Amino acid sequence: MADEHVHDHDHDEFDDEIIVLEDEEGNEHNFVLGEVLSVDGKDYAILLPIDEDVEEGVIFRIEGEEGDEMILADIEDDAEWQRVVEAYNAEYAEDEDDEG
Repeated sequence: MADEHVHDHDHDEFDDEIIVLEDEEGNEHNFVLGEVLSVDGKDYAILLPIDEDVEEGVIFRIEGEEGDEMILADIEDDAEWQRVVEAYNAEYAEDEDDEG
């Protein structure tokens, strides 16, 4: 996916914010903001797919906002990526423990 993204926050019948991302082949895919995760003082958007042809969610660093638009950037540093994934997995494990 591209290095930096600016996305409108449109609302559908479920009142979720739809974020449209374009893949390397130019195909658009719809995501919703699952959650915002803070790691080492930075915020990250966990985007969950709503298209049936996309199986995995994606994570972007939130670089700020312009009006009603969120500015997202790819995480290119492997160490930063690993810290965010570990924090997400730890939070997910806590949620599972709370439910079970």
